[in-house]
Amino acid sequence: MSKRSLFLTALALILASGCAPVISKDTLGTVDRGLEFSEVAGRPADYIGKSVVFGGTILETRNEEGRTVVEVLQEGLDSRLRPAERDESAGRFLVEFQGFRDPAIYSRGKRITVAGEITGTERLRIGRITYDYPVIQPREHSLLDPPSYDPGPRIGIGIGLGYTRVR
Repeated sequence: MSKRSLFLTALALILASGCAPVISKDTLGTVDRGLEFSEVAGRPADYIGKSVVFGGTILETRNEEGRTVVEVLQEGLDSRLRPAERDESAGRFLVEFQGFRDPAIYSRGKRITVAGEITGTERLRIGRITYDYPVIQPREHSLLDPPSYDPGPRIGIGIGLGYTRVR
């Protein structure tokens, strides 16, 4: 194989991997991609047993006997299934991991995408109200650091002009 074809192959692999979803194709084949979080949030008990993919920002991580519960503020997902709509949310959900997960790693402000099954609801207080959280048992998840700038679409290849939204 020539250096040129090796370079082009490597470049194609790098570009292709940059567009891949953060959840595997096998797992995505098991979820109902048409199910919106707003539907689930309105009546979580009606969706027990459904497989979903949701994401958002971690608000809190609690270790309990035999499990770790991660509270997530739901956000819309981008084409790679990363949380993207930071100013919009249809509610909150809980991710129930079996065993111990370190709260220093699953820390407040990190973003998470979870694919798994809705296994129930948990009623907790948010301020003065009670809220029914959908509980997701993860099959697969992806943890991302919080963005240090707006994660909106951008392209950084070649020479030319670019646009970055600054808040």
